[in-house]
Amino acid sequence: MSITKRHLTLDLDFDLELDFVLVGISSSLRDYRLCHFISKNTGLAFKRGKEDYLDHKGYVKEKDRDEMDYHIIFEKTKQKGTLKHYFTIYRYCDINFEFEFYLLNNRSSEGGLLVPELPNFDYFLIIKHYIDPEDLKALMDEVKTINEVMFTKELDPTSLKSKENLIF
Repeated sequence: MSITKRHLTLDLDFDLELDFVLVGISSSLRDYRLCHFISKNTGLAFKRGKEDYLDHKGYVKEKDRDEMDYHIIFEKTKQKGTLKHYFTIYRYCDINFEFEFYLLNNRSSEGGLLVPELPNFDYFLIIKHYIDPEDLKALMDEVKTINEVMFTKELDPTSLKSKENLIF
């Protein structure tokens, strides 16, 4: 009796869920100052961190604080192994999470870029859930009125090579 070996190849091709609007912002302001002026001009009261320390029932979450305070990206290098990059992140969510706004720094505290193909943008505004095109334009215009904001542009996240860095 002969035994034949078969090799099964499984090709996993999946689409990332990029169900958000992405706006690039060029500004000389520090992240907390930019949040202050955006709040002043638009009413979006950003809070530092990706998520609250408490869950919806008021219990302390069993997560690492860095994981809740920063957007962390792991980079594999030949020389140094795996590096962790910490990107500051601010959030504004309504009570029912019908809309969520996140402001992400494009530069990590270690000097890496969140989206290397877009080095001219200092920050990214991520808007999850639906936003009307007219509301988006009005928001971008209000952000542009900040003196230290040089440029804002809506970007297509699906066209980015490093789009997986924007998923959290």
